[in-house]
Amino acid sequence: MIVPYIVIFVAAVVVSLLVTRVVIHLARSMRLYDSRGPRKVHVTPTPRIGGVGIFVAMMTVTVVAMVFDRYMGNIFAELKGGLIVLFATSAFIFLVGLVDDLRGMRATLKLLGQIIAAVVVCSFGIRIDTIMGVDWMGLSWLSWPITILWILAITNAVNLIDGLDGLSAGICSATCAVIAAFSIYTGQLAMGMLMLGLLGSLVGFLFFNFNPAKIFMGDSGSMFLGFFLATASLLFATKVATLMGLVLPALALGLPIFDMFLTVVRRVLNRQSVFSADRGHIHHRLVDSGLKHHHAVILMYLVTLIIAGAAVLMMVLRGGGELIVFIVALLLLMSVFRVAGVLRFRKMFTQVQENLARSREVRRERRQFESISLRFREAWTFEQWWKAVRRMARRMDFARITITYRHGSEVRTMTYTNPSTGTCDDRLMHLNIPVRKEVGGGLEQVEIEVPVKEPLETIGRRISLFGRLLDEHSLADLPAELGRNDPLAGTDPRSKETV
Repeated sequence: MIVPYIVIFVAAVVVSLLVTRVVIHLARSMRLYDSRGPRKVHVTPTPRIGGVGIFVAMMTVTVVAMVFDRYMGNIFAELKGGLIVLFATSAFIFLVGLVDDLRGMRATLKLLGQIIAAVVVCSFGIRIDTIMGVDWMGLSWLSWPITILWILAITNAVNLIDGLDGLSAGICSATCAVIAAFSIYTGQLAMGMLMLGLLGSLVGFLFFNFNPAKIFMGDSGSMFLGFFLATASLLFATKVATLMGLVLPALALGLPIFDMFLTVVRRVLNRQSVFSADRGHIHHRLVDSGLKHHHAVILMYLVTLIIAGAAVLMMVLRGGGELIVFIVALLLLMSVFRVAGVLRFRKMFTQVQENLARSREVRRERRQFESISLRFREAWTFEQWWKAVRRMARRMDFARITITYRHGSEVRTMTYTNPSTGTCDDRLMHLNIPVRKEVGGGLEQVEIEVPVKEPLETIGRRISLFGRLLDEHSLADLPAELGRNDPLAGTDPRSKETV
């Protein structure tokens, strides 16, 4: 009986069209626009609460169908309490995204909201308990973290790919279509209807979201879509072999998932926060390479359809054919990201090497700092303090260090030249560091010359460590009686000269 499926799809399209149009007028009257920025590609102020249209259409049509149509109500009854959990947690995620669209919210708070919703889903038994649907591959306690990771990954993958007009909605539409088709084919009618309802909501929204967009879905839409698809796929997976139930949405959403994975890797390698924004996503790279906005979107639509088709083919193949299809689909995805300039193996390998070398250097500097800090703590005379300063200068590869200090009414200077730097031809960085009176103990200024033969970050880190030593072990920390005498009394007179 195909009529109910057509009805729920068409009804969702109509409701989405009507609600989204109302939302556009409301957003414009309230000036709820998405601001322009370096990562944004739109040039005119555009409303960003289009997720309201998607959410309202999906929920309204589905609930009305369950309540007022006996046939559809009986079909949805097979999901039992799982459907209530799906709707309740998805509504919570929608509200979190809507607050972000209206007021702004830190990424960590949004992630916390997603984790809370995912934990609720798990607590009601909607989890990845087994792999391949057999008991001997049971996950036991690992089912919770794996399920939460699955939900967070899909939710944020859809959120991150929402960077061009119609892109996220189009990719999710293709995903809904293939899941709906396969669900109906395998007898999972309730899941098929859910996906058709969501598909209709997205199609209605796309009338206003395709380039040039009149409205964006915002986080309320992208987070809701990602979370709904992730959780619904778990419900679907409980009815079929778990692996098969998850491979279909995972491959259909392969493009945003792979983009999110590479985004996290890129930011980690660049030593940035994973929550920081950049223009390294595949849609940004395609547009920056010269593709027009709508051409880039259509290209990613085609890739999604091909990958989704491969996922469906995997579902029906047997005898090892599904593995071949999976490998081909994965290679296709990698090729697309490689051509777009997002996946650059050589650069990633170089960054890994640089980060490892930097980590080793930081650990070495930390050990040197701790060793010299001990020398400073053991200093009881000015000469011992000055000797520790010279040792630090050698360890940190400073070319020359000069201190200016006050003894009574007289201002004196002492200079140390590092013999290991010799007469190198490296350019020198000159720094004059005034010393705060409350920690100086008579020390007024420190001048440092550093060869510029290493990255400025490395030089700056060493200077920072040196400054910390001066703050923590200043002349003021020496015994008080020394301050009443010549700091150089009893020491080698040559210490007053350049040594």
